[in-house]
Amino acid sequence: MLTVFSYIGLLIAVLVATLFLYLSLLKIRLI
Repeated sequence: MLTVFSYIGLLIAVLVATLFLYLSLLKIRLI
């Protein structure tokens, strides 16, 4: 059970990091 929660947390962290990187790149292209 603990491994499942850690896996979900890791997946969410990766998704958030990817989204943040995408938004920063989009902001750089807009400016």
